[in-house]
Amino acid sequence: MNNVNNEALPRRIDVDEDVYGSLRASAEPFVDTPNSVLRRLLGLDTPSASAAAAIQQRPRPEAPRPSPKAGAKGRKAKSSKPRAAAGTLLPEQEYERPLLQALVDAGGSAPSKQLIERVGELIGERLTEQDRESLSSGGVRWQSRIQFVRLRLIERGLMQKDTPRGIWAITDSGKELVTEAR
Repeated sequence: MNNVNNEALPRRIDVDEDVYGSLRASAEPFVDTPNSVLRRLLGLDTPSASAAAAIQQRPRPEAPRPSPKAGAKGRKAKSSKPRAAAGTLLPEQEYERPLLQALVDAGGSAPSKQLIERVGELIGERLTEQDRESLSSGGVRWQSRIQFVRLRLIERGLMQKDTPRGIWAITDSGKELVTEAR
């Protein structure tokens, strides 16, 4: 080994999957590099400016890029449709009371498909052309938005979280809200 300033030269090391997994678990996303994680775990001070610059300038191998037509795991990518313009959709709040009402009318719980159909009957006249559009996923926009409304109602304690798959249920708080609205 020669005595040239080796401190600033980055080194390449190979690690097995267990070590790599441990490094990833110890890393702060978008902040750490493998080197900064190792320095922290080994109790080393931050690198000198020249060492940090050498690491930053080191060429990195390029990751293989997926084909533009392939999505995750080699599936064909979905065609993307433009988002609906602001103000062209029925606001999500307009779905809340009809969904809660449909649950009360169904006795407190029902299959999601049945509830979505009932909400469609209750708000059908208010749906815009953009609400009725098909999405690239194959679903209909307004029906997809009800799924997000459900999540927000769960967060607010108005619908139950832990129900069997495909079954939606209202909470006592949700029932009270519907009763008060009448």
